[in-house]
Amino acid sequence: MTTAEPCAPVTSTAATPADVRWNAGALAVDMASFNVGMSFISTTTVLPALITTLGGTEVLVGVASGIASGAWLLPQLLVASFVARLPRKQPFMVRTAWLTRPIMLVLALIILFFGETRPGVVLATIIAGTGLFFVFDAMVSVPWFDLIARTVPATRRGRVLGSAQVVGGIGGILAGVAVRAILAEGSALPFPSNYALLYACATCMMLASALALTLIREPAADAPTKEVLPLRRILAQLPGIIANDGPFRWVIIVRVLAGFVGMASAFYVLNATRNAGLSVEAAGYFVSAQVAGSLAGGLLTTMLQDRWGPLVHIRAIIGVSALAPAMALLCQPLLADLGPSVLYPYLLIYFTLGIYMGSISWPYFNWILEYAEEARRPLYIGMANTFGAITMVTPALGGWVARDISYTAVFAVALTFALTSLALSRWIPSTRRRG
Repeated sequence: MTTAEPCAPVTSTAATPADVRWNAGALAVDMASFNVGMSFISTTTVLPALITTLGGTEVLVGVASGIASGAWLLPQLLVASFVARLPRKQPFMVRTAWLTRPIMLVLALIILFFGETRPGVVLATIIAGTGLFFVFDAMVSVPWFDLIARTVPATRRGRVLGSAQVVGGIGGILAGVAVRAILAEGSALPFPSNYALLYACATCMMLASALALTLIREPAADAPTKEVLPLRRILAQLPGIIANDGPFRWVIIVRVLAGFVGMASAFYVLNATRNAGLSVEAAGYFVSAQVAGSLAGGLLTTMLQDRWGPLVHIRAIIGVSALAPAMALLCQPLLADLGPSVLYPYLLIYFTLGIYMGSISWPYFNWILEYAEEARRPLYIGMANTFGAITMVTPALGGWVARDISYTAVFAVALTFALTSLALSRWIPSTRRRG
């Protein structure tokens, strides 16, 4: 561990078994509801299709995806500094969630009333609103990880997170069916009503998520025993932490490189619709396949996390992340011959993409929760996500490569990052190893 000055510890009253079960259920409902909501406005299928419908280019698709990622990752170190001062985290989370989850409803109304008459304004508003939503979601996420560490034992977290992914996956598959029906060419809802409805459905599920957060029974905690370090002192410690804490440094490096695999995520659907001749309706099939992959990722989390620990889980998810670009590369020379049949290999691509995207963060977070001292958890989670914000440039980079070189080049670069991060994961120690 690092030799930097520790944050003040926060001691908490042990939760009763009944509270553990209750909180496990509430956290699972929160995560599952949020995941279903995101399925209606998926940043890898629905958002790219909406942006191109409004006249956006591949680069703008990449920028939008990068803004969504960066807006969630960048604020987390600042949030970590703030929430470390709070003896109770839930009130802050609940207020933020109820204040900001309705942003998606506002976007739904803007799409509905101005989608046809002011597409440029709607396009800018969608990108800005998506970024704002994820900034506030980051404010909820940092204390959320600390709360799950305090309310759910380490040997049960895999089951809780995995169950939430499975339930969210089942709901997401149904959401994918709805997306396919709503975006179909013969749908009773033409543009822009179809996309407005998707954003309204997402709002409903996210409000259900906020309700579940409200019902969590946070264990009582004492006030910090001494003043928590201000942000400027935390920032001053970062070089020392990275320099002295080798295991944490390798986790950061591997996570960032693995995140660059996502540079291709927003371009599978565009390649399928623009180069393979599939209709935009196929996005609904892809949503269902991706969510089915997320469901499978939940089962994988349940099996790997509790039994073998986060390191095995990290390596498994990186290995899965290589499959989507590898399969896309294999399909590229065959697009003309496959015709509409390209739908089937692309369903498999989105299935593996769902496993990767649904599980990419959890093994790293669980590694930190098991590795870091309790007082350092918010700081380490915030640091990991802030460094992870480097990957916000990857979708824009992918858009540039797709536009100026080729989709094949995007998939090849993504595969290279996957294989590199897998090779470097050998330097991460296991938190379950003893002696």
